[in-house]
Amino acid sequence: MENDTLVIPEGAPRRRKRGMVKIVLNALAYELIIVGITVGIPKFLSWYLDTPYPMATITSGSMWPALKEGDLVFIKGIRDRAEIAVGDIVVYRNKENGTFTIHRVVAIGKDEFTTQGDANFTKDAPVKYEHVIGKTFQLYGNNLRIPRVGFVTMYATSKIGPRQ
Repeated sequence: MENDTLVIPEGAPRRRKRGMVKIVLNALAYELIIVGITVGIPKFLSWYLDTPYPMATITSGSMWPALKEGDLVFIKGIRDRAEIAVGDIVVYRNKENGTFTIHRVVAIGKDEFTTQGDANFTKDAPVKYEHVIGKTFQLYGNNLRIPRVGFVTMYATSKIGPRQ
């Protein structure tokens, strides 16, 4: 062992640069995937469900036990009033405060219909058909919902939404 010198190949510093480039490219790839999912899924659902509002969060217990607070539900667009029947859960823009209401249809009239939350004792004010956003999307006869996922939206809205 006459020669105990450490020989560093000329390419060693380049490996460090290659490692950093790989890390940066991986981070960019993950960001593109996340953006693709967060933008792509709602756009796809909007197209597939034929509505500009394909998802909604249940923010109260008025539809218990069918829909629970914090559930994320999917909304299917409605093109004709004939698609609404007694017993359907519809989403409509509430004319009093501009928010969305998700309740069950209990009566149908010529120009409007009446809804009521499953857990409520009184019926809502009549709703005109033009205020309907859609009705809950069903899969095999059941409302398609994702339990508790809506709490994320509710939390974010409470933190960044308008203050009362």
